[in-house]
Amino acid sequence: MGLVVRGHQEAAIALGLWAIIADDVDGEIARRTKNRTVATKAIGKALDAFSDLIFGSVIPAIVIASFIDLPASAVFTAFMILIGALRLAYFDYFGLDDRGYSTGLPLSYALPVLAAILLIDHTIAPLELDIVLPAVFVPLSLLHIAPFKIKASGTLVHVITICVAVTGSAGLLIASRTGP
Repeated sequence: MGLVVRGHQEAAIALGLWAIIADDVDGEIARRTKNRTVATKAIGKALDAFSDLIFGSVIPAIVIASFIDLPASAVFTAFMILIGALRLAYFDYFGLDDRGYSTGLPLSYALPVLAAILLIDHTIAPLELDIVLPAVFVPLSLLHIAPFKIKASGTLVHVITICVAVTGSAGLLIASRTGP
């Protein structure tokens, strides 16, 4: 949030993308670690949900709100955080099925989409971010709680996640240094 307040939205998103990588790697390590205690598993699950809420809802909501005037920014921020909390509560109850599919779009898609929009704004064509961001993120947020199945784990998903996060963060940092 400090980065956003200082006008460094790109750096905040880039840092959030690295949090997605850390979350992805941490989850893989946890799945492969044998003999974890019940308490360790429960603590890890709670921390994972908390980090998902931060990088999947809070960071995008705060960054997007920085481009929108009050009171709409406050309403939008509350909406995104509420949807994120609902998604995590639903996932906490249902989780992944036996084939690695979850219901609804994972929260980890929000930051890469936000990164792509800001990269377009900085490198291809200036966008009316106060209009474009809510127009994209209201439907995207609703997809987090939609009743469809999506592949949420597996080697290909992990590779794609890491590639998108690294590429997006590098692109944002370069774009922020070179200016619009």
